Amino acid sequence: MAVENGMPEEAKAESVKVINKTIVLPEKKPEKPTCPLNTFDLPYITFYYNQKLMLYKGGEFGENVGRLKEGLGKVLEYFYPLAGKLRQDEERVLVVDCETPAGAEVVEAAAEGVAVADLAEGEATGLLQELVPYTGVMNLEGLQRPLLAVQFTKLKDGLAIGCSFNHAILDGNSTWHFMFSWAELCRGAPSIAKPKMFYYSDAGFNCVAVGSSPRFKVYDVDFGFGRPERVRSGSNNKFDGMMYLYPGREGGRSIDVELTLQKEAMHNLEKDGEFLMVNAA
Repeated sequence: MAVENGMPEEAKAESVKVINKTIVLPEKKPEKPTCPLNTFDLPYITFYYNQKLMLYKGGEFGENVGRLKEGLGKVLEYFYPLAGKLRQDEERVLVVDCETPAGAEVVEAAAEGVAVADLAEGEATGLLQELVPYTGVMNLEGLQRPLLAVQFTKLKDGLAIGCSFNHAILDGNSTWHFMFSWAELCRGAPSIAKPKMFYYSDAGFNCVAVGSSPRFKVYDVDFGFGRPERVRSGSNNKFDGMMYLYPGREGGRSIDVELTLQKEAMHNLEKDGEFLMVNAA
């Protein structure tokens, strides 16, 4: 079997076919009609939507999607700004309008020639862009688009859940709080748990750009059909020197790293035996 960029050609050639598009609204009215963006939110307006992709094996697609959509309507009651829309108030300040919610965009799709293993390893860049919505969409476009878009894609042997969050609305910690809460409600929990808060100090100059964190227990996001086989980021917000860290699925102190570098720099890094711990005992 021919392989390119760590992915079989058959899988690479497989297109993702959109089956259905819907809007999911919160089941109850929001607590507040508007939520202003604060000083720390505003810089993210110039970033792209934050993308996450979770891969699950097995299960019946229609049944799982029904459970996920029902849980999404419930979790949006708690995270109601995600169901709102960006607008400028009378003073031209950006706020989230929650009173007339836009809802979350939900896409159902199929790529039945693609297996979970095809996506778990290697780059698979082109196909990943088709599995996670809003690739190349900036957060400022939340003035016209939903602030949350989700895509459920039927795979050969499982399910891909691609999520795009407006990064001006959620940071990394709240993103995974949303995911854990959504999963909890899908498993039948009556309400959501409070998140564990982390505090970080400024690393100063000469630091790399790091997204997500190995502290986020991303492999515990179980919607009722098992743990994810792999968690990945989409192609948005990836540039030379950008790194995403997740805890390793194997547990312990292992860490999964997604690193974006210029081609020559990546080639040199892959040949660096000391860096790759080839000679480690």
